[in-house]
Amino acid sequence: MPCIQLVIKPWKTLLSSGVLCAGGSDAPVEPVNPLLGIHASVTRREPSQSNGGWNENEKISMMDAIKLFTIGGAYATNEEHLKGTITRGKLADMTVYSNDLFSMENPDDLLRTKVEMTIIDGEVIAL
Repeated sequence: MPCIQLVIKPWKTLLSSGVLCAGGSDAPVEPVNPLLGIHASVTRREPSQSNGGWNENEKISMMDAIKLFTIGGAYATNEEHLKGTITRGKLADMTVYSNDLFSMENPDDLLRTKVEMTIIDGEVIAL
């Protein structure tokens, strides 16, 4: 499923202007897998493409892309006091991936990253 919606959004311009943004993985508008949206935000292209990306000056860092889907998502639903960061007193909703997203040299490695486990409200839900 394409990530066109995330590729066309001017993330860097919006974030640089101080706009609070949220990434989403709400099917059928976007693929359910948030890594595809993070990939699109960092590379500005579809997974099947190998070009430099559309409107390359709007590429954002891996950190900013992950924040779109964590802190930004919590803020968009007015739940930043409950989730969005791993902080004492919050729900501890998180996904553990097979690769360290912050140490990837090639953002295409996101496309091969697997879910190791999902934790919701502090409980392991899926391995």
